[in-house]
Amino acid sequence: MKKSLVAPALRWNRARERGATAVVIALCLTLVLAAAAMSFDIANLALQRQTLRNLTDAAAQAGASYLRDFPSDPQGAQDAALAYLKRDDPTFTADNVTLMCIVPSTVIDKKVAPGNIPGLCNPGPYTANVCDENFCCDEEFCAIYCPITAPKCNGVRVTTHKDVPFYFAPAIGIKQGETGATTSVSCINSCGGNINPMDVAFVLDRTTSLSSNDFSAMKKGVQDALATMTPAYQLVTLGAMHKSTTDSKGCETNLPTTTTSRPADVAAGAGNWMTTNFSSDYLKTSSVLYNNLTCMNQSAQPWGTHLAAPLKAAARTLLYPNANKISLDNIRKTNLPKDAPAVQKVIIMETDGVPEETIGYNGTFGSTTYKWTTAWGSDATRLLLGNSLDPSSRNPGSPGGNAGCSNLLTVAQEAKDAGILVIMVGYGDATKSTQHCDKYNSNNSSIARDVLAQAASPYNGRASKALDDCVAANSDKDNYFCAANGADLAKIFPTIMNQVSTYYTRLVQMPH
Repeated sequence: MKKSLVAPALRWNRARERGATAVVIALCLTLVLAAAAMSFDIANLALQRQTLRNLTDAAAQAGASYLRDFPSDPQGAQDAALAYLKRDDPTFTADNVTLMCIVPSTVIDKKVAPGNIPGLCNPGPYTANVCDENFCCDEEFCAIYCPITAPKCNGVRVTTHKDVPFYFAPAIGIKQGETGATTSVSCINSCGGNINPMDVAFVLDRTTSLSSNDFSAMKKGVQDALATMTPAYQLVTLGAMHKSTTDSKGCETNLPTTTTSRPADVAAGAGNWMTTNFSSDYLKTSSVLYNNLTCMNQSAQPWGTHLAAPLKAAARTLLYPNANKISLDNIRKTNLPKDAPAVQKVIIMETDGVPEETIGYNGTFGSTTYKWTTAWGSDATRLLLGNSLDPSSRNPGSPGGNAGCSNLLTVAQEAKDAGILVIMVGYGDATKSTQHCDKYNSNNSSIARDVLAQAASPYNGRASKALDDCVAANSDKDNYFCAANGADLAKIFPTIMNQVSTYYTRLVQMPH
């Protein structure tokens, strides 16, 4: 009797256990799915967020790279960044890309540092009262919204977010997740904390082979280049070909009028290739450098196009500072952060002709006869960094000749060996493939343009390659540039300064 009662009870307990096991398995499966959602889906969400970060970084870099090459086209920079975004997701719009001005801050009080606007960029009127998406400063730099219509921007901000579908989480009612907002900012032109202190010497050709309109365009180009610079960190001096004297109005770049003979007051050793002092207030129209640039004149003169001598004088001005320069250096040190890089020394020389080393030459040049009575001195063509040039190396009967080019290459190499960045700008005859180093000697195969490129090349004095057109010459990454016309000449100097400041774009962290 007992056995018959026990057996059904055991069968009933086992069935109940099997039902409980099914419930436990179902609960465990739910937990497993939840765990899968927590692991796989969340890991995938993190991966998608990092992928989106990489995308925004690349898009911001694409926009900044465009802005670097075409600083006057902020709309094109926005389009370049947006085009990169759309390669991944066509739903992105222009609202995802914003132009910015990124400038150093005053660190402690978190304000825009003096001299940075419009030194680095020019967003127009901006509100500096609150920290929001349109304006914010931290201890390193300030980020200011820069509209597409602004005169000048130097940064591109890309902001995105993405909905990521889940694979396992829908089993527990969660269909998708969000990456959250991802922001990347890339900037150019020594933006933010990327301080780039420089000493820059401009040396400009003002021989009359340059038309008055092109001469004006060249000076306007230098003014535009100065506007991209920061006076607190970058000092500037100015020189011209041929030597200058100071006129009664205080213009230090005055070229005396002379067409036939050499007056005593403008003898070979008279005047200066470079103006006396550096400037840190060149953005002001009242500054001495601004006046020296605007009052620089042209005058027919029999001395030819000297390149080695003014290049040498510019190098000496950079390497051996006077009291004025030392004073400005001391002021600059107070503005620079402790970890700022060393001061970069730069010579930017523009010429529209081939070298004609005529100072000290006794003979006939064209229809003009002149004879220097002064010996070759340290301020004439014999201006190497510790050596001297032998005037007898020139071709007999022709002023200039091979010596003009060889002297230029020698001085340029010694300047580069001393740590100076040499940049050459060719224009007019200097860009023509038929214009030889010695235009009086058709047997000379040295092309002036190639010699200028070699003088400017950073590759141990070797030009990257011979180039026949300015578009190619301005994109081959050496330091030789050329301009085909006056309009290009006006644009080339700001382009050079953008490349010198920092050729590569830089990702920065937005202040918040």
